[in-house]
Amino acid sequence: MPGSLPEAIDGGARSHGPDVSACDREPIHRPGSIQPHGLVLVADACTFKIMAGAGDIEKLLAPHWLGANLDELLGQPVSAQLAAKPNASTVVLARIVGTETPFDAIAHRVSNTIVVELEPAPAAMPSPIDVLVEMEEAAATFEQAFGLRELCERAARTFRQLTGFDRVMLYRFLDDDAGVVLAEDRDPALGTFLNQHFPASDIPKQARALYVRNRVRIIPDIAYEPALLRPAGATPMLARYCRWIGDTLRSARSLMSSGVAPAG
Repeated sequence: MPGSLPEAIDGGARSHGPDVSACDREPIHRPGSIQPHGLVLVADACTFKIMAGAGDIEKLLAPHWLGANLDELLGQPVSAQLAAKPNASTVVLARIVGTETPFDAIAHRVSNTIVVELEPAPAAMPSPIDVLVEMEEAAATFEQAFGLRELCERAARTFRQLTGFDRVMLYRFLDDDAGVVLAEDRDPALGTFLNQHFPASDIPKQARALYVRNRVRIIPDIAYEPALLRPAGATPMLARYCRWIGDTLRSARSLMSSGVAPAG
């Protein structure tokens, strides 16, 4: 409950850790990096010239990508697909063939910029019927829950089964902006966060705003090294557009990843 955080991580216990007093000033809504399992391309919406990118683009997509035409590099008319849907800020692109693996991709129209996210495509896709059956089973499971806590427990268990992740947690913000882990499903070898409370400084106000907008946060590898937006000189100008990077590629703030890592 608000004001009663017996298991809170005390800021005083972090004397040798990060300076949490700077959290509210951290520009996490304008990331300068991504998680390295994917790629990001940023292009001018008028010229379609690629101005910046992140990830191992040279190895996985094309060695000479900076300054290239976006449509030509991806082998499809990205600009035309966006133009065909003037009321949509995001479109799903056709699968892209990389040098080592195919990619699923989406494109965002952000002011005068196009941001394209690419993630490795799964080796096999479930059939539409399989997906429908899984969704119906999940819905039936949720309908049988008695109360919020049991619903959260069933949701964590279901989504871990669907994703294969080591851990799925449901986190709730309290009235004082502190938070609590309401439910969790995890590999038994990992430590637990269940019922632990965390002070508001652990997830500052700009991070909470992101979670209100995008309620799922995915970190496939908690030990990852961020892939910086390149070229370095373009980061201050272009990072503001990359707030549209989705939850599977957006780089986690250092305090968040360092807090999750010890427990897996």
